[in-house]
Amino acid sequence: MKRLLSIFGLLTAFLMVIMFVGCGGDDEEETLPEPTVTSISVAAGSEVAGNTAITIAFSRKVDDGSVDIQVSGATGTVSWDAAGKTATWTPTGDIPAGAHTLTVSGSAADDQAIGGTTSVNFTAVAPDNVPPEIDGNKCEPKNGEDGVDPADVNDAGEIVIVFTEPCKGVKVDSASPEDMKFVDELSADGTELVLTFQKWEIGNEVEVEIELVGTDMAGNDLKDGSYGFTTMAKEE
Repeated sequence: MKRLLSIFGLLTAFLMVIMFVGCGGDDEEETLPEPTVTSISVAAGSEVAGNTAITIAFSRKVDDGSVDIQVSGATGTVSWDAAGKTATWTPTGDIPAGAHTLTVSGSAADDQAIGGTTSVNFTAVAPDNVPPEIDGNKCEPKNGEDGVDPADVNDAGEIVIVFTEPCKGVKVDSASPEDMKFVDELSADGTELVLTFQKWEIGNEVEVEIELVGTDMAGNDLKDGSYGFTTMAKEE
């Protein structure tokens, strides 16, 4: 009986070695999904101020130098965000008035061609000199709101600050209370700054004050970047 068990054990060990070697021999690389353009800050057929920068968001990282972004009849420079998923085309001078086409071509690092909507027609008009503002009533909580239920904020786990137009480079310059821990991220279309709490919850009778800096897509500085609200008192 012991001999049979010993033989069975050897056979089991032998099969496990074969399975291990077989699995280890599979060196196929994971195939990533096709990289696509997920959004362009300029809507098809829209009128765009001549000094407006244009953002293009992609489904995954593509900033390996293989992506080309051009606007017909205009020149500009391209910059990328830290994640390599959003490019910003900034005109050199102003885009001449009239009809233009933005085109995106090229591929990601794995040579997969860019898909999705890769061209947009628009019309350039006079430059934009109007500064962006915080759209207080659309923020969550609303800008300047008093008596906010802290449970609502904690359940959401975030603060959403909305702007009157697409912006770029918006970030928190200062925040109170000082122990508030969050990560701030500007949405791909530049219309919202989301502050996601990091192991932190807001309490009752807390006054939140946040100062923002940034510009709109035309380079106009954010007008009055102050945002804040106050939570309600504890119920007796």
